[in-house]
Amino acid sequence: MVRVACWAGVAALVWLAAPTATWAASFDCAKAGTPTEKAICKDAAVSKLDDQVAAAFKAAQGLWPAGNWPVFIRNEQREWLKDRNGVCKADVACLKEDYERRLTFLTHPSLKWMGRYVAGRCPDDGVYLDVTPSYPDAGIGADLYVCPDPKGNMLLQARGDVDASGRLSFEDAGCPRVLTFTQDTATLSAPKTERCAMGTDLKVFRRDPAKSPYLSE
Repeated sequence: MVRVACWAGVAALVWLAAPTATWAASFDCAKAGTPTEKAICKDAAVSKLDDQVAAAFKAAQGLWPAGNWPVFIRNEQREWLKDRNGVCKADVACLKEDYERRLTFLTHPSLKWMGRYVAGRCPDDGVYLDVTPSYPDAGIGADLYVCPDPKGNMLLQARGDVDASGRLSFEDAGCPRVLTFTQDTATLSAPKTERCAMGTDLKVFRRDPAKSPYLSE
């Protein structure tokens, strides 16, 4: 019994003398190499957020297990990590704010509809639809642009909730329109009336896995 107590005391002294342990993170802190990774490992709050974002990203990958979605969400996450490292570096306050925004995005109820959908041959010609989350509600925002430059070339805007069948009904300049989403497409339709003179034909947009409307390009 004395020997056990003695070894227990030695173990306690060794633990107390050891360097302060780094906090858990989604990556191995022993291999942290960049200023950003080191800052994450040293801060409990940011490290916890890192774990939460990693879990949310894993869940997001399963929203559409096939089609263009898995490639899109992985590319989007990769670009976010690049921006995180380049903008925040080792600034803990910046990292905390950036992680909180990212977590809000990855857990948004309408996440599976997000992305850039293209009809035509962007960037040469055609049109594209940027679908982004609406905050603080669970809806989306959809902005239609002429390729290739969105500045000054917006055609219409839609805001609202996508229903259980993947439909978003909205009105633009007095014209009732419907966006219908499937796994990788968004179809824009409108009735053939005088108020709907622009673009009454069906337009089918396909999600581009290489483009994100949320990050600078």
